[in-house]
Formats: sequence, structure tokens, C-alpha cells
Amino acid sequence: MKSKTRDEGVSFREHLKRRLKDPAFQKAYDECDSEVRLAVAIAEAREKAGLTQAALAKRLHTKQTNISRIERGAQNITVGTLEKIARALHRRLDIQFGPAT
Repeated sequence: MKSKTRDEGVSFREHLKRRLKDPAFQKAYDECDSEVRLAVAIAEAREKAGLTQAALAKRLHTKQTNISRIERGAQNITVGTLEKIARALHRRLDIQFGPAT
């Protein structure tokens, strides 16, 4: 049986908050690259829009498994794909450079 890393009905933000209590996860998260931070931003924007992964996939004419890979940071995506996701979420894509930490 496949183990679950996330409880059904729990928001992504709440799930992340719980995981960040684990010092090893917190350290890895703090050191993670931009793809993972982008994945978190996409998942949060999708949830704020009130969409499931399946509903977003339908808007993008793709499969739910593709959205899952994107939200796990397991798929390298292009700026074009980011623009499509933003439009599907009725958002504007805004790419910025911030100070190095």
C-alpha cells in the first residue's frame, strides 16, 4: 500500500507547516533550490483559486499527474508553462530577483 505524506482535506500550507517542524526537513527546505520554492508557490496559488490538481490539469489540457510532478518540484518547467499556469489560475506571472541569502 502506498504511504501518504499528506492528509486528505489538509491545505498545502498546513501540510508544509507540519513538515517544517522536522529539523531535517526544515534544513533541506531552507537549502532547497528555486524549483522547489516555485512548486510551493504554484500549489498555494492553485489552492487559493479553490482548484484541485485535477481541475487545474483540465484547464491546462494535461493530466493530474503532470500537475503533481510540477507541485513536487520533480519536473523542470519553462516560462511558457508558468505563463499557462498563471492564466489558468487567473493570475499574472511576475518573475523577480531578490537578494542572496
